[in-house]
Amino acid sequence: MSEVQRNDLPNLARLPMLTPLPWAVVVGYVLVFLILDWASFIRPLQGLNITPWNPQPALAVALLMASRRLWWVVIGGLLAAEVLVRGIPGDVVVVTLAAAALTCSYLAMAAALERKLGDGWRVSTGRDVAWFLAIIALGALLSGVVYVGTYAAGGVLPPGPAWAALARYWVGDAVGMTVTLPILLVAMDADRRETLMQTLRQGQWWLTAVSIAMLLGLLSGGDEESFNYAYLLLLPVIWASMRFGIAGAVLAAALTQIGLIVAMQIGAHQDGFVVELQLLMAAITTTGLLLGVTVDERARSDAELRSSLRMAAAGQMSAALAHELSQPLTALATYAQTCELLVADPASLTPDRQALLVDVTRRISADARRAGDVVKRLRDFFQTGATHLQACDMAQLVQAELQAQQRRADTSAIRLTSPAPGGLPKVWVDEVQIQVVLRNLVGNALDSASARGEPGEVTVRLSADSSEILVEVLDSGSGVTPTQALSVFEPGTSTKVGGMGVGLGICRAIVEAHGGRLWALPGPVGHFCFTLAREGEEADGPTS
Repeated sequence: MSEVQRNDLPNLARLPMLTPLPWAVVVGYVLVFLILDWASFIRPLQGLNITPWNPQPALAVALLMASRRLWWVVIGGLLAAEVLVRGIPGDVVVVTLAAAALTCSYLAMAAALERKLGDGWRVSTGRDVAWFLAIIALGALLSGVVYVGTYAAGGVLPPGPAWAALARYWVGDAVGMTVTLPILLVAMDADRRETLMQTLRQGQWWLTAVSIAMLLGLLSGGDEESFNYAYLLLLPVIWASMRFGIAGAVLAAALTQIGLIVAMQIGAHQDGFVVELQLLMAAITTTGLLLGVTVDERARSDAELRSSLRMAAAGQMSAALAHELSQPLTALATYAQTCELLVADPASLTPDRQALLVDVTRRISADARRAGDVVKRLRDFFQTGATHLQACDMAQLVQAELQAQQRRADTSAIRLTSPAPGGLPKVWVDEVQIQVVLRNLVGNALDSASARGEPGEVTVRLSADSSEILVEVLDSGSGVTPTQALSVFEPGTSTKVGGMGVGLGICRAIVEAHGGRLWALPGPVGHFCFTLAREGEEADGPTS
């Protein structure tokens, strides 16, 4: 194996579609190049063999993006096409110089595209499309200048202005590469090639293809009047781009271009009209590419957003579990120490102590079940937003929470009250999640009231109207300022020593998932309120 072949192996390995066998690449490239050149060799400009559509330069640029050391293969393909397809239009030396000049132009385009698109060669953003089109346009212009200029220097230009030949060459190369190079770049990327195959397996794509074929059939009536409606081809291309992204855009553009070429071959049209159709094709392809990358960008943004939301939910759930489990775990540790003291001396286990031991073990079991319920319900809530709704008596939930907090209140000389009016309707809630809300609000109220260092009071008031129940938690603490009322629910905001600042944020998320609201009223005393839908009322939050 030659040194060139050895050096090319790592570069060719970057192309999934190509095998790392240089001579197989050479033969395959030349064959495909000749086929494309033969298929597009229509209406040549006499003397220079310039055609209105040239897809083969896209193949050359793609090969040079894979390995610029294969420039000699590109020159060989150009010369083979001149001999076998086009017929040499002039002196052999001039033709060879023109092939070498075109290869230099293709090398410059490949280097520019690789620089702007990166190692993945992906046209993934609107910025990529802009750079891609600009490089194609400038590169095609450069190719036209070097090609026409070489033949002009050799004295083989046909009659007529040189700028006309240059314009025709520029349009043919620019349109051919704009249509063909994107599909080659997609096919050269393993991930996008799979997306391309998935698109081809979609029934909706084939319906789009049939629509394009039908429109092309209507436009190929033979008279140029029928091509006045060629802009209708934008509709299926736009649909394919919006539905399938960049894969749909390149497939629809390629199918449309092939159909237009066939239509031009069938009908007898003026060359100027053919150029107009090619410019229309460039507009259709550009529109499809822009829409395709926009759709792909939005899909990527949605995926990144979902990933970010999952990470945020995981972090919030971790904080919520740490916040909610700290109290029952502390209680379990205290109960375990009590049991250890009670059984340390079996001889002293009097009936009263035995009854106390049974009561403590029951408390351990109850707190363990409560901790398990909290873990399960918070996990369901943060993973899916699920709430297990059932009709509950809010007054009973409040009384149960006040009883659970009674010992702590007695220690701090805080009086707990709940003047609930009789006959309150039931609420439609997830009982465990609402207990989390009550535990946080009542616990915060006790902290605020006890911080004053004197006897205080915490009151939970209940009231109802025609659609919802209002729960108010008041304390005799220092109150909430207007600024705190706006920021107290933000994550990380906490006035307690060692507080994580997640409790109120979690409470608000739970209440809002139940279709209610949670807010703080500024004033000289602590005052937090939340609402819940009455039984029979439709809650706005998600349910399981």
